[in-house]
Amino acid sequence: MRIVVSHGRSVEDTNIEMPASSPVQFQQRLGYRFRDEQLLRRALVHNSYTNEAAEPNVESNERLEFLGDAVLGAVVARELFHRFPLASEGWMTVARSQLVRNSTLGEIARSLELGAALQMGAGAAMVDARNQTKVLSRSLEAVIGAVWLDGGDSAADCLVRQLLSDRIAQLAHDQSYRDAKSELQELAQSTDRAKLEYEIVNQFGPVHERTFRAEVRMGDDRVATGEGKSKRQAEQIAAQSLLDRLKASTD
Repeated sequence: MRIVVSHGRSVEDTNIEMPASSPVQFQQRLGYRFRDEQLLRRALVHNSYTNEAAEPNVESNERLEFLGDAVLGAVVARELFHRFPLASEGWMTVARSQLVRNSTLGEIARSLELGAALQMGAGAAMVDARNQTKVLSRSLEAVIGAVWLDGGDSAADCLVRQLLSDRIAQLAHDQSYRDAKSELQELAQSTDRAKLEYEIVNQFGPVHERTFRAEVRMGDDRVATGEGKSKRQAEQIAAQSLLDRLKASTD
């Protein structure tokens, strides 16, 4: 078998397992075009390739993986913080864990056919490392790190949100992060059974971007307000505000 490798050299009967998909093809599936394609090529080098490659000084994607892991975590944390203003720290921690875990990243990498683009040694390929979840998830992190170096914060932020958009949207159907009204109701019933009352006291802003201000009252002197893009959100934020105040007073 004759395979042409970088620097114009050729190797006879090499046991290097070549990728079935080129970096150019992978860029098309990823939806991001690199200005410095060498960054992408490095992100697609599995460490097994460095042990068998004919090219000198081949660097694996492990350093980019380290960087991409940090970028991914920061982007996801920021997205959850802004997307779910009623979410508690505990809920966001669990949600972030679900979004960045190996199984999630592995599924995304498979949908992008990332394994087919990896430079990999024959030994690793023989044990089907291209389809291993850990290999795929780490390689996807390396790609994210490469995008961050190539295009900066905005490029990485856009890519991560695009890759995780469906999964983040699914989180919106989880009502547990915005259950402040139920928790406040239970607290009211467990103490002095004070009556809870909600009222929208103001609304402002243009019609297409209205902001509502809600007031919640529990008993005679326990009042809190909250603002949101819907009446429900404003009430939930008001409820959370009163909950926080009540909990602080008992600490």
